[in-house]
Amino acid sequence: MTKSLFIGSTIVHLERVDSSNNYARTLVRDKMPIEGTVIVADEQTEGRGQRSNSWLTEPKKNLTCSYILKPVFLAAKDQFILSAAVALAVSDTVSELLPTNEVQIKWPNDVLVDGKKIAGILIENTLRGMNLENSIVGIGLNVNQVAFPSGLNATSIQLISGQETELNAVLQLLNSYLEKYYLQLREGRFEHILHQLNANLFGIGNERNLTVNGEIETVSVIGVRHTGELELERTNGSRTLHQHHEIGWNL
Repeated sequence: MTKSLFIGSTIVHLERVDSSNNYARTLVRDKMPIEGTVIVADEQTEGRGQRSNSWLTEPKKNLTCSYILKPVFLAAKDQFILSAAVALAVSDTVSELLPTNEVQIKWPNDVLVDGKKIAGILIENTLRGMNLENSIVGIGLNVNQVAFPSGLNATSIQLISGQETELNAVLQLLNSYLEKYYLQLREGRFEHILHQLNANLFGIGNERNLTVNGEIETVSVIGVRHTGELELERTNGSRTLHQHHEIGWNL
């Protein structure tokens, strides 16, 4: 990838912070940073994932960062497409680093390699009227960590490749891919982004046992809609749409 033009052009490096997303939110409130500013933390003491889950990461081993974007061109009803664009950027970054492995996006916000979690995404949007105003895009990517808590279905670049990867090189790669997909968003290429997401979607087209609203069911994953809902098909042919809190993947 070529060097990015504005994503990551300003880097705020922190040795230790509660959460890079929290820091970014304060920066937006107090300093009006330029779009594309990225906050990179060596250590997060209260890193967060979806549904208020914690993001566990070993200090100085992984890439934990938050981007400040200003997608004022994006209607609030289309905000999931931003999530899709970010997921594709992370997925492409991992694919370039691990070209022989299967990299997939697990709806709604994880990236997997060979079925194990390597990255998570947390996006926090603020609105002005019917459009987005600011978006804080938090990304945690396991790079050089090789030990994870038992029971955690996780992996890292080093665990798979067998060698350390320089964190700044990963950041520059991620900057480039994020800029690529963000520019596609600006151009209104929503259907293209959604198509790419579904082409890389974990579980698509396969029957699997998912927990749906608390009950284990055998379903096929049809894909993700523009609204961000996951479409499932039962063995009797009926289809339903679901929000992320309704689904458990049972990995």
